[in-house]
Amino acid sequence: MPWLQKAKDGKLWVEITHVDPLQAAEIELNVTGINAKSASGETLTAPKVDSVNTFEAPNTVVPKLISARAHGGKLILQLEPKSVTVVSVEQ
Repeated sequence: MPWLQKAKDGKLWVEITHVDPLQAAEIELNVTGINAKSASGETLTAPKVDSVNTFEAPNTVVPKLISARAHGGKLILQLEPKSVTVVSVEQ
């Protein structure tokens, strides 16, 4: 289940953890009650579940930009395997 929070400025933030280590996933979030036009943010994933950044490989785990489509009161997101994704919903 995604985690939702509305900021003081009215922006809606969504955090989703995708635990499958192998399969990507497309999810639809129902955002009725707000006029969602799109969403953008970052996703954090790595080659392996236990990957870490080191001095020799400082960019093993780095955030990547992500965007979502909005259609009919829903946000459609593509989630990477073994990832944490945070997006802000544009109204």
